[in-house]
Amino acid sequence: MIRLVPLLAAATFVSGCEYAFSDVATRIRYALLEESALLRFSKNETVTIALRPDHWPDACRKGMGYRLVLSPYRGGKQVASGDIVVTCKGGGRYYTGMGSESIYVAQDMAIEKKPEDELRITLRKTQSGTEIVRLE
Repeated sequence: MIRLVPLLAAATFVSGCEYAFSDVATRIRYALLEESALLRFSKNETVTIALRPDHWPDACRKGMGYRLVLSPYRGGKQVASGDIVVTCKGGGRYYTGMGSESIYVAQDMAIEKKPEDELRITLRKTQSGTEIVRLE
C-alpha cells in the first residue's frame, strides 16, 4: 500500500525541480496546480499565493519586467483549460495552458510587474474547481 505522506513528498520534490528549471509561464502554472490541489482539501475558501516566477534559466531580460495575462478557455485544445501568457518588456514571450480543466478565470486578467515585484494570485474554491479571482 502506498503511503500518502511519502507520495506527496516525492510529488513536491519533483514539482520543485520542474518549477526551478522551467520558464516563467510554466512556473506560474505549477504554482497554480499545487495551490489548487491544497485548496481542495483545505477548510479555507480562498488562498493567496506569492511568487517571483521571473528568474533563471528562462526569464525575461534582466531588469525589464513583464506583463502576465490569464485568459479563459476559448476552445480548440485537447484540454479545456485557459492560458497563461507572459510577455517580457524588451522582447520575449512565454506561454502555456493552466494545466487543468478545474482551474479557470471567468474573464481575461492582466497585470504588469517589475522584476523585483512579488506576484500575488488569489484563488477561490468553487463547486466546479478553483477560480483565479485576483492578480496583484
